[in-house]
Amino acid sequence: MKKLLKKEQILLEILSDIYIFTLIIIFPLIVNKTGFFHILECKWYSFVLIATTYILLSLIIVLYFLIFKKVNYFKKYKFSIIQYLAIIFLFVNIVSCFLSPFLNKYNLFIGVGRGEGLIVTSLYILSFLCLTFFAKFKKKYILYFSISSILLNLIAILQYIGFNPFNMYQNGIGTHNVSFMTTIGNIDFISAMYTILLTISFSSFIFLEDNKTYEKIIHLLSVLMGSFIFGIINVQSGKVAFLVTLVIIFPFIITNNKRLSRFLIMISTILLSYCINIIINPEYHYDLNKLGLYFQFNYLVILFLIVCSLLIYLSYILKNTKYDFSNNKKIIRNFYILIVSCILIVIVSLYFIDFKSGILYEVHELLHGNFDDEFGTYRIFLWKRSLKLILDYPILGTGPDSFAVRFMAKYTNDIMAIGPLTINDTAANVYLTMTVNLGIIGLLNYLSFLFYNLKEGIKNINKYSVVLLIAIICYITQDFFNLSVVIVSPLFWALLAIHYISYKNKNT
Repeated sequence: MKKLLKKEQILLEILSDIYIFTLIIIFPLIVNKTGFFHILECKWYSFVLIATTYILLSLIIVLYFLIFKKVNYFKKYKFSIIQYLAIIFLFVNIVSCFLSPFLNKYNLFIGVGRGEGLIVTSLYILSFLCLTFFAKFKKKYILYFSISSILLNLIAILQYIGFNPFNMYQNGIGTHNVSFMTTIGNIDFISAMYTILLTISFSSFIFLEDNKTYEKIIHLLSVLMGSFIFGIINVQSGKVAFLVTLVIIFPFIITNNKRLSRFLIMISTILLSYCINIIINPEYHYDLNKLGLYFQFNYLVILFLIVCSLLIYLSYILKNTKYDFSNNKKIIRNFYILIVSCILIVIVSLYFIDFKSGILYEVHELLHGNFDDEFGTYRIFLWKRSLKLILDYPILGTGPDSFAVRFMAKYTNDIMAIGPLTINDTAANVYLTMTVNLGIIGLLNYLSFLFYNLKEGIKNINKYSVVLLIAIICYITQDFFNLSVVIVSPLFWALLAIHYISYKNKNT
């Protein structure tokens, strides 16, 4: 009986390995002949096929051993609160969908706006549960994220210098359109993907002591190439997420000489990526429909290279200056007190100083109670009205991905008043959108699910789980300014599952 159970576990583990590899490395690269035009539909069908195959094969294996071998995989399995919360979240989505007043008129199984209906939401949750039940953690999973990053960035870099891999640019979308890049598409989606991929590469290089040389190179290359592209797409939500995450982990970096040494190398790598962009100096001539690369080597490049050299030299000195206070709670607490104090000083300064324009001006105005619709690239416009929508169906909302139905029906005139009519299918905030779709119960359920993921991750932290935990924090931060979409969300749910197994059933 034990041998049969072991055989079942091995089969389920191999299947989970294949799914993780496919989802992290292959899925982001999948496109069809339409390029960017139908990329959402392409990703939707691809994920549904990949996830459904994994879930059904897992179920078949479990049922086969149960029916024909009399082996019950779950007989001695103890469910965790995180898994229970995931199951409850699935149940809330189902109930919200079938009780929706729009179910008869709209297809809430697929979704009205971004395809985030009951089908893919259920697959997110079910695939998460399968991974937490059947997968065993392996260090190579962390490396998969950096490899995926390198592949995506390679495509983006080729696009940026005038090539068109996979024929993504076609029929009206220019070959030098930096609003759509890689095989991901919209720059906001790329930024969301980067908060997972680049954060894992960044934190792996800094926090993992047992990285082999080739692993260090892969993580560094991921950050170098990713920083190059991120500097081009320049998405504010990504910047905020990276900054918040860095502030949270910085005390644990600066209090350890090796981590700080590697951190300086990482900073020099990021600076080098910006330096390379200056050197390449591309310019697209729209009248000629031609891209030119006007290589230059100016004083700014020299300054960047000098700073990078100094950081690397300082890194070498720190590497040989041994100290480690990262486990000293008092020192860490004092660092956080200092950080919070600095943040408060900045907030007070922004309250009194008017920068006249830009994001700092918007923060200044918000602190004075001016919630202008245009602030945050019209996010305030969406947030103010989304809060009002919640009051109509506060308990269970109106079903998965039903936001567009309600928002467009109620605020069409408001949208037309600020410009050409656009389709607003999310609140540009995952948590607000979720509250409109699933109500307060759905939001509280999801927040509880995230909270226990973070809580258990911190409680059972190890050298691998910390890397994944940092990426989770970065992603859920950018969720305040972005949306859930099947192009990116499957990787986040896989990240949650891999983080879970990294401390629950580690097998490196």
